[in-house]
Amino acid sequence: MPILSINSIANSLQATQQVQQTQSALKNTLTQLSTGLRINSAKDDPAGLIAQELLRSEIVASNAAKKNTRMATAMLKVAESGLGEINTLLNDAKGLAIEAANSGVMSPEMIAANQTQVNQILNSINRIAGTTNWLGTSLLDGNLSSQNGGATFQLGTQVVSGQQVTETIESVLTNNVGNPNGNLSDLASGNKAELAVNPSLASNIIDAAILQIATKRGELGTTQKYTLDSNIAALENSILQLTGALSQISDADFAVAASELARNQILLGAGIKALGIINQNPQYAASLIQA
Repeated sequence: MPILSINSIANSLQATQQVQQTQSALKNTLTQLSTGLRINSAKDDPAGLIAQELLRSEIVASNAAKKNTRMATAMLKVAESGLGEINTLLNDAKGLAIEAANSGVMSPEMIAANQTQVNQILNSINRIAGTTNWLGTSLLDGNLSSQNGGATFQLGTQVVSGQQVTETIESVLTNNVGNPNGNLSDLASGNKAELAVNPSLASNIIDAAILQIATKRGELGTTQKYTLDSNIAALENSILQLTGALSQISDADFAVAASELARNQILLGAGIKALGIINQNPQYAASLIQA
């Protein structure tokens, strides 16, 4: 025969503790379902929290590196565009020099007209070299020359030299482009490569300038294709893998969480009912005494 006792506080406390534990578990499950995260505080999984934050840091750094790389690509495209326009102008100057060398049919006035065009071309080259810029940084006037250190691009997730690339662009102003025989500024009126004086030298200097500019354009294209574009592809793949790993560590398993929710709701209901029955026992015993 079961003992009817008024000293059942231990049973009551045990039942109360079980109800509180179930409530805590239910709260944790509801938090997981509402946030979609398995780890919502350090106590949920201390080791997992550390891994989670390291992965998040790496993802943020990788996204920043990808942004840096895209900006570097855009910058080099601006520089290459300016150089492309200069190449076009130099090709026009080449044609004018060839025409001027045809002195048998070209009158002095015609050669002078060609020289006027060459002067304008030289002015345009200097204008392009002086005004082509990226966010206020001049690109073609020697500001990014090797002597000035060039432009350094941070392409990786760690600020170390091995994850940086430096691109140099020497000045393409007319007094800096040419060959040992002279530079483009020598083609201006009154100088040694003026069309009326020495069209052969003028043509020779222009050829050297065309090669110099085209070579630099090729170098910039190579950097874009094999360094910057490949870096973006690698970073995107890394971000994808890191995001997947983060999801495995921190995301809640909704199927498991939903099952836990149902289980804890049943346990909580049962626990509360059991606690009520336990608390009725001493009350019933007390009523017998009073009777």
